[in-house]
Order: sequence, then structure tokens, then C-alpha cells
Amino acid sequence: MTYETKRCPFCAEGINRDAIKCKHCGEMLYANTQATHTAQNHTVVMRYRRWSPGVAALLSFFIPGVGQMYKGDVGTGIAWLIVTYIGYFLFIIPGLILHLICIITAASGDPYK
Repeated sequence: MTYETKRCPFCAEGINRDAIKCKHCGEMLYANTQATHTAQNHTVVMRYRRWSPGVAALLSFFIPGVGQMYKGDVGTGIAWLIVTYIGYFLFIIPGLILHLICIITAASGDPYK
């Protein structure tokens, strides 16, 4: 049994002349128009770049509050920067404790909620 073939206008593979959908690329073919490529056939997937807890913690390790800024929480990052430097200026131990808390909070939580 033989059948006539034509080329798919989207992927150029050989398909049945009466085909409605290409079996190779999945595009819908319309009989009356040669290659109507509409936006209805495609879904646009936008992916947002996710933040990395490791990068946030590393940034806050070097400069307190920058990890929060990296996550998108600029106000909290600036507050951590100021409070940690005040802790270091007044006494070393409170500054270290605040710095460690800053690193932990930078690595935790989800800024996309």
C-alpha cells in the first residue's frame, strides 16, 4: 500500500499528504493554508533564575547583608550590614554572632513566596 507524501512546512520531514498533524514535530497542519504558524500552537515558558542559598551565604560571609540583597530583600540587607558593623565596632563577639546570624538567614527562606 502506497500513499502520497508531502513535506512538513515546519520540520521538512516526509508525512502523509492528508495528515492534519505532523508525526515528527507535532505541528498542526491546515489543509487550506500552506503553513499557518500561529501563536496558539506554542506555549511560552518563562523561567525565573532561582537564587542559590550557597551563594547568598557566601556573599553574606564576606559582606554582611549582601546575601539578603542578592535574594532581592535590599532593605533587610542594608539593615543587617549596619547592625553587624555596629556590633563589630562596639564589641567583637556581638559582631561575630550577628554576622553568623546574617549568614544563616541569607541562606534560608524563599524570597519568591
